[in-house]
Amino acid sequence: MNFFDVTFDKPILYIIGPTAIGKSDLALSLAQKHGAEIISADSYQVYQGMDIGTAKVSKEDQQKVPHHLIDTHTPDQPYSVMDFIHYCNDQIKTNKPMIICGGNGLFLRSFLYQYNFPKAESDPQVRESLMMAYAQDKNALWNQLNAIDPNSASKIHVNNIHQLVRALEIYTITKKIPSQIKQQHPSPRKDVTIVGLTCDRNVVIDRINARVDAMISNGLIEEAQGLLSVGYSPTLPALKCIGYQEAFEYINGRISLDEMIELIKIHTRQFSKRQMTWFKKIDNVFWNILYK
Repeated sequence: MNFFDVTFDKPILYIIGPTAIGKSDLALSLAQKHGAEIISADSYQVYQGMDIGTAKVSKEDQQKVPHHLIDTHTPDQPYSVMDFIHYCNDQIKTNKPMIICGGNGLFLRSFLYQYNFPKAESDPQVRESLMMAYAQDKNALWNQLNAIDPNSASKIHVNNIHQLVRALEIYTITKKIPSQIKQQHPSPRKDVTIVGLTCDRNVVIDRINARVDAMISNGLIEEAQGLLSVGYSPTLPALKCIGYQEAFEYINGRISLDEMIELIKIHTRQFSKRQMTWFKKIDNVFWNILYK
């Protein structure tokens, strides 16, 4: 794939686009050319031992360019959008050119508009209770949030366990409605250039299918089994990542290998559509069409 060039006329470059389109490769190419460092905006690549299922940048590529927010947490440690924002702001203070790369729409918007979320420390008992409720009936949990805070619920997909549980956790701890106490700047940051990668939907689907097939060949099932074998619960928010939940179902004998692979592909395609829905709401994106 031939990458276009980007001039660093601003200190931060943010690369967005649907999963499997090639964001990490572009970030690496540009970082090497411009002497930049890379911050991962993926909410799962922070977790150790989750390399294949998150399509984590290889150790070899990490040695070529400094990468941040990769392998910083164990799967049982919480990681939130505020952790991401605080880390990005700390790195920006180093005055080095930064490339932020990832497909998490909430992370992007929160960074651009400098969200300031309510200060509510995570409560393990509250989170565990909400996680159990989610496992039993995620739609009922979403309906609970919708009754409390329709504004927040309208922006959180029922499958997004991180945001759904966190919003209800905030309400349970503070007794305040999350959308009413979240603060943000009225206009986006001026020090960021946003580059978006896009292509024909059929090409995205082909790339997703190829990535999933490669994950299976590279040992996704064995990686998922390894996480279970060291004692991590499949109900952990970190392990709700697409790929691992389907692998756990296969490991437990609930679905066949072919069913597991097809489910991962379907869920990844659905996720990529939700990503683009998020991104289309962002202004001032320089969209670059990839033809292959």
